[in-house]
Amino acid sequence: MTVGLAEEVSVPEAVRQILTRSYPIYQSLKMKVVNFHALAELVQPEVKEMTHRDASINTLVVAIKRFSDTLSNSKSPDTSRVLKDARISLSSGIVDVTIRAPKTQFSTIVKELSNAAGELSEFPHIFPLSNSIKLILPAEDYALVRTRMEHLKEAATQTNVSKLILNLSPRAEMTPGIASYITELLFRNGVNILDAFLGYGDIIMVVDYKDGPLGYDVLQREIHGSNQLEEWKS
Repeated sequence: MTVGLAEEVSVPEAVRQILTRSYPIYQSLKMKVVNFHALAELVQPEVKEMTHRDASINTLVVAIKRFSDTLSNSKSPDTSRVLKDARISLSSGIVDVTIRAPKTQFSTIVKELSNAAGELSEFPHIFPLSNSIKLILPAEDYALVRTRMEHLKEAATQTNVSKLILNLSPRAEMTPGIASYITELLFRNGVNILDAFLGYGDIIMVVDYKDGPLGYDVLQREIHGSNQLEEWKS
């Protein structure tokens, strides 16, 4: 007889895994601002899927409380609000290009890109670094840019990657540690981040093409969870 891995997971262990994976819930538990009964109703279906057991709400409340008691109440930001009203987009077929150039040439390169913008499907993301410029753009636009700017020296090119853009509210953007929160969340869920940039209201991440849908689902789930937590606390 073959026993599935899910059958070997206890209810407390399933609860611990579920709550640890959800960063907003995890931090809200640390700050003691979560309604245990409402949270038990939220995780009940997933606990049943992982354990193949019907755990009652009271059993889950006890497991959640015991897990919460193990967490220290540090001065973490209110991450249950961080992703409230955030929006996310996913684009595949992206190219991540690094152009090696001295800073004295940066303005010229940006001007050349601007002149070519009318022929592109969208204006590329441009990030000046210490001795190079990073471009993130669709593959079809990259083909045109490469032809127009073949005199420039490419230091590295990553093709067929995906781009995740997380658009934050002004309040969330000012939250200390927001970038590390997002990158840690994706890392803990197995998403390989190749590049990440924090702009005005946006976090732009380049990930492996196979990780794009996973990253989108993880962030969408956290956005939904943040909105639910805000409702529970109001």
